[in-house]
Amino acid sequence: MDKKTKLKYDPFGIVDMFYKQNWLEYQARKGLLLANDNLLTCRFTVDEPRDRRYRILPYKHSKTTQEELDLYASCGWHLIYGYGSVMIFYTDDPDAPEPFTDVQSQHKYYRKSLITNFITMAILLADVFFIISRSLQGFTLSPSELLYSSADQPLSSVVMSLIGLPLALLYWFQYMFTYISILNKNRKKDYYGTSGFRLKYYTNATLFITLTVLLLWSIVDIPRTVDVSSSGDFTEALKYKGNEIVRFSEFDPDTWRTLYKKIEYYHDGKGDMITFDVNQDKTLMMPRMVSEELEVDRDIKNDEDTVTDLYYRVNLYKAKSSKIATEFMKYNSKNALEESDIKVSKKSIDKFRFDYKDLDYAAYIVDEKKANDTTAKRDQLLLLRKGNKYVSVSYYGPIDLKSKVGLFAEKM
Repeated sequence: MDKKTKLKYDPFGIVDMFYKQNWLEYQARKGLLLANDNLLTCRFTVDEPRDRRYRILPYKHSKTTQEELDLYASCGWHLIYGYGSVMIFYTDDPDAPEPFTDVQSQHKYYRKSLITNFITMAILLADVFFIISRSLQGFTLSPSELLYSSADQPLSSVVMSLIGLPLALLYWFQYMFTYISILNKNRKKDYYGTSGFRLKYYTNATLFITLTVLLLWSIVDIPRTVDVSSSGDFTEALKYKGNEIVRFSEFDPDTWRTLYKKIEYYHDGKGDMITFDVNQDKTLMMPRMVSEELEVDRDIKNDEDTVTDLYYRVNLYKAKSSKIATEFMKYNSKNALEESDIKVSKKSIDKFRFDYKDLDYAAYIVDEKKANDTTAKRDQLLLLRKGNKYVSVSYYGPIDLKSKVGLFAEKM
């Protein structure tokens, strides 16, 4: 008759192997004997309580010879294959010697694997810092800056920035500290000794479950957009009648009339490649976000590469307060500049400011080499703010974007 089995959550990582050994021994004393070890779970066989010892080796199964396994078995240690590159040995013999009685063999099975994992974790941590630095134009631990830089993101992203990110960093730091502690401990005789598995269990479980919930929430909490259409099916976008943004039909009426006919009779693979999007969205700090994007590309020579003939994107952000609009603009303007082909330092944006009646902020940015050539097509960026409204306009074309400031200011 098959014995009853029980599945338990296992929050221990490879770096927590000594805590996991204590946890498995604790389960054995309650009559739960490890049957197999999987990702995030352990399956136990329900049996008589016993004092069973476990040893976890961070070593690949394929690198262990049958001769070595037979040697362990002759000393009273039996193998349970663990998840990934881990082997778990157990013994019910209280007099069975430790698997490794000399430092050399102990180093072989522990030190190399732990150093490799330590380097991997260090690289991952450095990558996280790099991503944060890129997104915030400089790493910061300021909650307010993280909050304002995420003002156009859904609530899940804001929570992830303020709660999930610090938890993830804390999780990584404790991992790094534990690795260093184990590597240092590798030289000592009481290498296998540790205590406090309960605290480690609940700490890991809380961190992991919280991060998983936040991650799933951020995936499910996709920004709600309406009237969106692109790359061929423009019906809904053309019906959009929003009057809060300066649409391209107002910005450049003559070009719009020509493009409108092409858009209405657009067919895949024929004529210019046109992308036309209209988005309407809202977030916790931005009750109103509207945008329009129009891009016209054409094939060149080999029919694989394309060149942009026209690009127009206007974004309106209506924040809950002027404070939010002001702070958000600092990060958004730098991102807009980074996404454009304008060769201007992000640190020098303010030198492109100019005064305009009734506006709290106005900046016109263009590549300095093309600043005086008002007839050539060039990348241009216009940033305007009034109270709790902030408008960002990106444009590539022959029209001088600064000459259209009044058109945008009227709607603010």
